[in-house]
Amino acid sequence: MFGNFEVSAPGKLIISGEHAVVYGYPALVAAVDKRLSISLASGKKKIESDIPIGCGMGSSAAFAVATSAARTFLKKKKLDLDEINKMAYGIEKKRHGNPSGVDNTVSTYGGFLWYRKESEGLKTFSSIKIKGPLPKIYLIGTGKPIESTKEMVTRVGKLYKKDPRNIETIFKKIEKVTRNLLQFFHGEGVVGFQELIKENEALLEKLGVVSDSTVKLIREIEKIGGAAKISGAGGRKDKSGILLVYHKNVKKLQNFAKEKNLELLGVKLGEEGVRIEK
Repeated sequence: MFGNFEVSAPGKLIISGEHAVVYGYPALVAAVDKRLSISLASGKKKIESDIPIGCGMGSSAAFAVATSAARTFLKKKKLDLDEINKMAYGIEKKRHGNPSGVDNTVSTYGGFLWYRKESEGLKTFSSIKIKGPLPKIYLIGTGKPIESTKEMVTRVGKLYKKDPRNIETIFKKIEKVTRNLLQFFHGEGVVGFQELIKENEALLEKLGVVSDSTVKLIREIEKIGGAAKISGAGGRKDKSGILLVYHKNVKKLQNFAKEKNLELLGVKLGEEGVRIEK
């Protein structure tokens, strides 16, 4: 071992493509300004995180990436991103069974990514350059789902086996939303951000990954002129994790959150990936 150091990795938000990404469809994902850090000093390890756990923001992937980065840095005295990502994916597989790999990839490389799992042995991704100002996105937590990510992915897998034609149709519609959002971020979109978020949520509800109480909350947000969607694996029985929320009039959203006694959390997208802090 050499020296004392701290490594940190960001959480993430899937803007579009959750669940479909497990089956080879693209996902649009961004690293966020919530991070997990591992400090190594005098042979002792300390972990700190401001990423909500089990709510769809990639806390387990950030841990896998930070752990892999610490091991790599101790061995090579530098961060080898490709090796870190590969190692972190292995950790994620042990935890989640059949992950797409998108969470660990965006936590490793940061920014905005277009990601696709072509097969187990081939995962392609590219950085997205954003043109124009980003829409101001907020988060509302519905609470930690009873189900794990693994359980939610398995649930969709069972639906897929039972009715592949219907689920494929939903996945293809999600892909269309994902592509329209890509065009939006490239400054070429004809469909607005709010409309796409609303459509994405409706499709996720058809997959059965959003709880009744969360659906009710989202309808109330839509009623005041906003849009919201789950971001991550979701939850069916009770809570559904974090909601990505957007409203053209932020004041309306703030008043709504206050009235409902909900915490409205601002978030920055496209943040830096894994890094050495000191």
